[in-house]
Amino acid sequence: MRPYLVCYDYGMGGLRWWITAPSAEAIRKRYREVSVFKQPPPWWNDEVDRLTPRRALGDDPDDALRLLAR
Repeated sequence: MRPYLVCYDYGMGGLRWWITAPSAEAIRKRYREVSVFKQPPPWWNDEVDRLTPRRALGDDPDDALRLLAR
């Protein structure tokens, strides 16, 4: 289990989460239309990281993740 940066890009912006899971594939199987990153992008900083929600695969999803669930 490790944290992965997950993003849902909706065109004019996106939503991000850190999701702890056994693999990126497990996240993609649970949530459709998300990108899963092994590392944050170069522009990532402490403030963005602090504001990014943290979840574990299997936790109750927030409203946005609930809409992306398969």
